[in-house]
Order: sequence, then structure tokens, then C-alpha cells
Amino acid sequence: MKFLAITLLLLTSIFLIACSANQANKKISNSELENLAKQYGGVYIFNQKFVNEIDRREKERSDYMDDFFKNNKRNFKRADLEIMDQKLPQILSNGKPYFLGGTSSKISQSCYEKIYSFIGHENLKKYEPWIFSNLYYKDKEGNIVQISCTVVYERVKTQYGLFGDEGRGFSFKKNSFESLGGGNKFILTNNKFIKANKDK
Repeated sequence: MKFLAITLLLLTSIFLIACSANQANKKISNSELENLAKQYGGVYIFNQKFVNEIDRREKERSDYMDDFFKNNKRNFKRADLEIMDQKLPQILSNGKPYFLGGTSSKISQSCYEKIYSFIGHENLKKYEPWIFSNLYYKDKEGNIVQISCTVVYERVKTQYGLFGDEGRGFSFKKNSFESLGGGNKFILTNNKFIKANKDK
């Protein structure tokens, strides 16, 4: 009977917490965050010419791979990659190799400065978004020159219930991150970001 009473008390507590948890201890409301993501989340292009060059070259490389697997009944080996790199090198018209970014790629300081200036100080005080590198190259000194990057807004989504197992232990809540990308496209034109149509 005592165990049942404790269980009911826990379940009641979980229900009450769940009803109010989403708005607790937040510096910014969900609606404000969604609005910021809608306005500023998306892809930021610093050099449209290079983006176009990379799109064409990566399409050529993808087609090359498709043809390879259609005509060969074996895996794509390192030697095959070297042949493709010779035929279709990942090099820009300025003679510099380009790199496909990722979450671990470094971002140039000028990239942060331009994007933060565009978003504005007051909006950054509300929430500072994540910035991920998409495309970049390096100048002759080895410095990163951004070609494009992605700005992402995230919020913590809390679920209440009974989670875990005997090995990891149990908990009554689980946090996960929900991405609010925004889906915009901004192109740097005359040192200012201009919102472009999504199909451009």
C-alpha cells in the first residue's frame, strides 16, 4: 500500500511538472525563438559564383560515381578516387581547393562578424544561434575563407515519463534538441546579406 501511494505521488508530480515545464526557466519564449529562426535561420552565401562552381563540380563527381557503379561490379577503391580527383578535381576557378564543411569545421572570424551584424545585437542577446560551415577554401596564408554556412536555432524539448534501464539508471525526464532551421537563403551582396528566393 505504501509503495502504491508513493507511485501515485510520483505520477501526479510528473503530470504537474509536464504541464508547466515548457515555459519554466527560459530566457526566450517558444514563439520568440520560432520567429528568430523564421527570420534568420538558413543558408548564408558569401560567394555565389563559387557556390555555383562547386554545385556543378559535385554533380559531375556524383554522375561519375553513378557511372562507375553501373559499369563495375566492385567497390570504389582509393585508386579509383585518385583517378576521379585527377579528372574532376575539387578546385575553384581561383586555383584553390575547396572543402565541404561539417559540424567540426572551423568558421572564419569574419563569417561570425558579418552574420552577427546582420542578425543584430538585440536579437543575439535573446538567443545566439549555431553556425555551421558548409563550404570554404583556404588562402595562401592558410586562413579559412568562407563560401557558405548554415545558421541554426535550437530549442530543448523536454519529455516527462520513465526513461532509462537498469544499466544506465532511470530518470523521469529526457531532454532532446529540436532544430529550427528557418529554411532561408541569404546572399552577400555589396557586403550586405540579401534574402533570396528559395529556388535561386
